[in-house]
Amino acid sequence: MAIGGRWEALPAGAPDSRTRSIWLTQLILAASVVVMGVLVLAMQPQLYGMWNFAAGTTAIIALTVATLITPWALLPKAAVLIIPFLDAIAIGLLSSGTELGLGYLWVFPVIWVSMNFRADAIAAMLGVIAVILLIQAMAPTGNGLTLRIFIVLLSLAFLGVTTHLAMRQTRSLRRLLVRQAGRLTATADRRRGEERNIREILNGVDTGVVRISASGAVLAVNESYSRLYALDPLDPSLPARSVEYTGLREMPIPAMDRPFTRAARGESLTDVRVWLFTPNGEWHALSISTKRVPASGREEASQLLVVNDITAITYAERERARLAEIASHELKHPLTVLIGNAELSLEIDELTPKTRKRIETMLGASNRLAEMATSMLTSSRTTTTGTEARAEIDLREIVDDSVASFGPTARAHNVTIRAVVQEPLPIFGDAFRLRQVVDNLLSNAIKYTPSGGEVRIHARVDDGTVSLIVSDTGIGVSAEELPKLLDPYFRTQAAQEKASGTGLGLAITNEIVAAHDGSLSFESEEGAGTTVTMRLPSAALVASGGGAGGTG
Repeated sequence: MAIGGRWEALPAGAPDSRTRSIWLTQLILAASVVVMGVLVLAMQPQLYGMWNFAAGTTAIIALTVATLITPWALLPKAAVLIIPFLDAIAIGLLSSGTELGLGYLWVFPVIWVSMNFRADAIAAMLGVIAVILLIQAMAPTGNGLTLRIFIVLLSLAFLGVTTHLAMRQTRSLRRLLVRQAGRLTATADRRRGEERNIREILNGVDTGVVRISASGAVLAVNESYSRLYALDPLDPSLPARSVEYTGLREMPIPAMDRPFTRAARGESLTDVRVWLFTPNGEWHALSISTKRVPASGREEASQLLVVNDITAITYAERERARLAEIASHELKHPLTVLIGNAELSLEIDELTPKTRKRIETMLGASNRLAEMATSMLTSSRTTTTGTEARAEIDLREIVDDSVASFGPTARAHNVTIRAVVQEPLPIFGDAFRLRQVVDNLLSNAIKYTPSGGEVRIHARVDDGTVSLIVSDTGIGVSAEELPKLLDPYFRTQAAQEKASGTGLGLAITNEIVAAHDGSLSFESEEGAGTTVTMRLPSAALVASGGGAGGTG
């Protein structure tokens, strides 16, 4: 039987649906007779002095008990006919010799037979009732053959035929619904099979694919996309752990300009190039395009975001450009010698016209080859993407983006981030490496701050120095452990109890800051929190020659 949307086997000894239907039909008649008997006992108790009334009531109750104890599941279907026929006889006894009009109770056995058996059984039931009516009419207390017999029989016949026809239509409709349900189930199974095949095909390709609804919800995502963007396998709608950058080791792409957000807004993208940095420390060059999926049936229109990993192609292009530069450089030197000697040879007056023409031909060919080498070098430089060199950047943009990225993490830990960085923070450095520094400082502050705590970020520029201060209300560090914070693999006892880690984060952060001619300092009180201050030379100071300006 169906329980809570699941099919479960009936317990041992539980009645089947046919037995329950027989019980219910007989119990309704018995309940009606019992209620009537109570009313008669209260208002006309003398009727119980009539043997036929008492016998009819007793017979119906006895038949009900017999119905409840009979193993109908073991008997043929026609065996149950004995109950409604005996009910009809018992009702005849009840109604005989009284003025209560109890013949209406024949409705119960007539409907029972009409609902479950063929027309010949209905005719037999009406015949039994007709015989009973004739016996009652010929009894000493009867009124003879009256119009009542015909009215009762016609009424019961009409009721029986109507019920029988209605049940036939109901059964036909049920069979139709069962067939339709079977077809729908088969169609649904085929649809699920097709969707499963499509998922398997999509998961088998290296191209990342995500389907986005018009409202920006993730409808489907394949394994390649989940792997690239480090999505939560249980809930792909959560923010990706991989970060998109405008270029290799350049600035992160603002949240509103990321390809997923643009696709969710309905924008059309064609071969948008981004660099993706994964939690594993890997860089991937991506080509991202969208394809609109029109609405069909009940499914709304959506967008397919198609992500191709072109890292190998990108690096191959870079290698080709590097080889082109080498080839161009190596060609230009001998060509310069060749051109110079040809030009000197043309200055000799004793050359014959034929020799001069040959030298001029060689010189023209050499010049064209030199131009081709120069063109090759220029082309290779323009197709090389990304740079490792430092540039002037605004540290405030890095802080704002980092705070936005760690917002969901802070909310999940019930930690409030208050960032007050209003003025620009111009510095000269590697945006990617400095983003690592800010991310690490902010991540540590959130990780080691208890629920309900606060992380504060503020900055200032004075005397050619840009200072970024990150303070928290976390577990803090003892005075004995504070000098060891920058030691590789060192972790305080409180930190080990609070969260997992390697102890390398601050050491790497310090190396990056030091490579930018900067410094890190710490102030902490155990149980009260920690304040980390990062100081870097400003862009103006670097431009004036007072700070680092080379490559890191």
